[in-house]
Amino acid sequence: MLKRRLTTAVAGMALLVGFVAAGDRGVFPSASTQPADTASFFPGCNAPVSALGTLTVVVGTVTCQEMPSADLGGTTAFSYYVPKQCAPAVLDPVGARCPVLYLLHGFGGDYTSELGTASAPSAMVAALDSGPPVDPNHVLDPWDYGNPSGWVPMSPIDFILVAPDGRTVPGGYGPGPGLDGFWMDWNPRYGAGGDQHVYGTPPPRFEASLLDELVPYVDQNFPAGQGRDWQALQGTSLGGFGSYKDGLQHPDTWASLGSISGALNFLIAPGPQPLSPITGRSPVSVSPPAGVPYFQVPGVVSANVPVTSLPAPIEDFGVALYALGDPVGDQAFYRGNMPVDLAGNGHATAGGTPSLDIRGFSNDAVPRQASDVESPQNYASAQAFEALVLDMNVQMEAAFAAEGVTNTYQLHPGIHEDVYWNPFLRQELAGQYANVLHPDGTGAPPPVPTSFDYRTIATQFDIWGWHVSVQRPDVDFLDLTGVNCQGLTLQGTGLVTVDVPASCGTGVHGSPTVTVDLGPGAPVDDGPDAAAIPAYGGTARISLTPLAG
Repeated sequence: MLKRRLTTAVAGMALLVGFVAAGDRGVFPSASTQPADTASFFPGCNAPVSALGTLTVVVGTVTCQEMPSADLGGTTAFSYYVPKQCAPAVLDPVGARCPVLYLLHGFGGDYTSELGTASAPSAMVAALDSGPPVDPNHVLDPWDYGNPSGWVPMSPIDFILVAPDGRTVPGGYGPGPGLDGFWMDWNPRYGAGGDQHVYGTPPPRFEASLLDELVPYVDQNFPAGQGRDWQALQGTSLGGFGSYKDGLQHPDTWASLGSISGALNFLIAPGPQPLSPITGRSPVSVSPPAGVPYFQVPGVVSANVPVTSLPAPIEDFGVALYALGDPVGDQAFYRGNMPVDLAGNGHATAGGTPSLDIRGFSNDAVPRQASDVESPQNYASAQAFEALVLDMNVQMEAAFAAEGVTNTYQLHPGIHEDVYWNPFLRQELAGQYANVLHPDGTGAPPPVPTSFDYRTIATQFDIWGWHVSVQRPDVDFLDLTGVNCQGLTLQGTGLVTVDVPASCGTGVHGSPTVTVDLGPGAPVDDGPDAAAIPAYGGTARISLTPLAG
């Protein structure tokens, strides 16, 4: 199990680094300096509507909308863009709906970071109906097409875009407003009632707010199709972390996941690193293992990227300790929220066809424009961040390959800046759009799996129609492998109860409910071997047979 591995502390357990999307940089906000009202915290946003289903949807313009959030303890906000072809007046007469792409912003960002504003819409909005006049994958200087003003019209992509605000809110949960939420439900040990509490409210729950509040809100107020086949998730930088984390924790909620220079593993200098053979700095030219789709762009890429020191305000990643806790004492909680440790959750197939589209790209951390170095601190930040992000993405690809997960990853030129990302936004949108349902009934969502793997630290969860509960005193992983209507394997600790879906018509001893005691966990992890795979309390193979009648 994963509890307290003191050897990792001796080895320098974790290098915590802030990941900042271009234009989102800044110091940590202080609770004492934050505005107390949502009007000044979310300037330009429309006030919450009185009831679900009563929102007047604005079409063809980036719009901001406030909404109540029980999971965040106050009022939050999100920006949205509904293309004209997705207007209710256009869709309702024929009973059509549009798919939704949820966009998660980077560190230091807010509800404007992904879509911009009504007067200054972002490149993401422009990419819905325009793009570079050339294929950016086949030119030496794709960054020349980073400004959408030079793009040409293209066939519209019928995505409704929704971009939530990922910060703690005024008067809400957490140490104060304006802190990055990391797109996760914060560690309960550090909130009110926790054994290590450092702030006096319940922990904010950003993952729950996205899944249980925002998605239903959009379903009921927008001309949006409902359910997995209509939903995709994408994020930039820290938002890429959120996309892969939330997506792999809930693979049955999304048809497609996207990550743009995602910060996919905060534990980039740990002791053990399950599934990843990569340690220390990685050469930029390294390719993920064979079998993973991988595309090297043209141009000269240096063999190694020098990592400059990070600016102090960004290097201070202390707010992560509120969300994740101590990287040694809370290692299971940390890893239970790290995409690289959840890679196997993408292993879900139907007849060999993957049940989740996973795609992303990062850059090679080599600057290509003179303007990159005009601002030394900006250049140092953007170059160093992308070098770290590149390592994380290579680790992620190794983890996917080790788990037999099919995904698409591309390596592009440049550093952690919009000008290097923008030329490839159109192809990312098109790739995700191909994997959701369309208003005209076309589109190809991935199939529901007939077999899947899943790992989690949750004690109550539903996954692909299966319900599982665990009774155990400590935070620990539970692994489900080879899950299908004929059986499954459990690995973990505690008393585990599995409810087999009625559609299977199978169970044990005539019952669709199966209970297995995997035994208690150990007080500490396995020994000091830095390459050790964490040990677990027990393993059980469950064979399922047809129910009578």
